[in-house]
Amino acid sequence: MSILDSATDVLRLLAHSGRDLTVTDVVNHLGVPKSSASRVLKQMMACGLLERDARTLAYRPALLILELSHQVRSSSSILDRMEDALQALVRETGHTGYISVLDETCRDVVVLRVRHGSHPLRVVTWPGHRSPAVAVSTGRTLLARIPDDTLTRLYGEHYPVVPARAPGDLPALRKRLEQVRRDGWSIAMDEALPGVGSISCSVADPESGETLAFCLSFPVPQEDQDFVDALTQRLVGHARAIGRAAGDEFWTARS
Repeated sequence: MSILDSATDVLRLLAHSGRDLTVTDVVNHLGVPKSSASRVLKQMMACGLLERDARTLAYRPALLILELSHQVRSSSSILDRMEDALQALVRETGHTGYISVLDETCRDVVVLRVRHGSHPLRVVTWPGHRSPAVAVSTGRTLLARIPDDTLTRLYGEHYPVVPARAPGDLPALRKRLEQVRRDGWSIAMDEALPGVGSISCSVADPESGETLAFCLSFPVPQEDQDFVDALTQRLVGHARAIGRAAGDEFWTARS
């Protein structure tokens, strides 16, 4: 069997299982020797198709696969509009912006695009960076679209360790997500990164089933609620326009 055939089988197994794969998974499900399974996984990682979790040593799709999946599912319309909006917001505010997506497990949020701001204080994460979805504003605005029973399955028994100011358990997460559903946006202040805040909105494409989040990050202001409110209004205005154009019921149902 060629390396291309083996890589295709691994990608199919990833898609079917919906979780990270170990060498043992490949051996058991594809019926190949352990040495062959290990070799093909390492080759796929070297080619940029997979990446490896340093803690569990399991393999998962790399950014290249995630970006290709967006093209396959025809999400370019929302992605293009979101990039245009983010570019305008970054130019207007000077703050760095991100576009992110939930990974296949719905437990991590992955950065897809970064637009650098001009503000002198910038903390930048790069495309491909992963964070626990519960601990960042982009993750929570995406999780707010997931039904409660699915959230229980995802987090009921295996809740991640998060920074002190992030929701520390499932009940706290539910409370924060209810707020996101009411407001239409999510905020994180001094959570994943000390001294850094972010405001996020999400937009879904009902035709492709794709959902993306975009955000602005900024230094946490000192007692400046007007600043946060103004930034939120700008972001929500763009999200509402994109969502209504796409037919996203989350936005079309709002006045």
